[in-house]
Amino acid sequence: MKLEWYDDLAIGVAEIDDQHKELFSRFGRLLEACNSGCGMAEVGSLLLFLDEYVQTHFRDEERLQLSSGFPDFAAHREQHRQFIDKLNRLKQEMRSEGATLSLIITTNTTLIDWLVNHIARMDKKIGKFLRSRTGDGNLITS
Repeated sequence: MKLEWYDDLAIGVAEIDDQHKELFSRFGRLLEACNSGCGMAEVGSLLLFLDEYVQTHFRDEERLQLSSGFPDFAAHREQHRQFIDKLNRLKQEMRSEGATLSLIITTNTTLIDWLVNHIARMDKKIGKFLRSRTGDGNLITS
């Protein structure tokens, strides 16, 4: 299995799209590592990366939503909180049991499913909302 970014996932805000691409790249590395038998080494690296990166990414997305008056902000923020809870459970499992096969499988299925579905369903709504307000298909934020 390979995880790749595809342009249909873009929301039209370069900063957010670039962050999403980085998340896809990191999850792709985990899948490649699993395919080559090195998933146990990579899962810890991914969880460490996510610990900091999603905080920045979620903050940036939420600021964009607030500044634009995005109507589904509360629901979107709740999904971010739920993701952080899932990530914290995975990190706790890593600390208590190490990089087990179970952790690798759970990380792959849980986080990748969340990432793809969240972008495709929730984040795309942000881009659609912004385009409806500006009429611009290529949104730029500072």
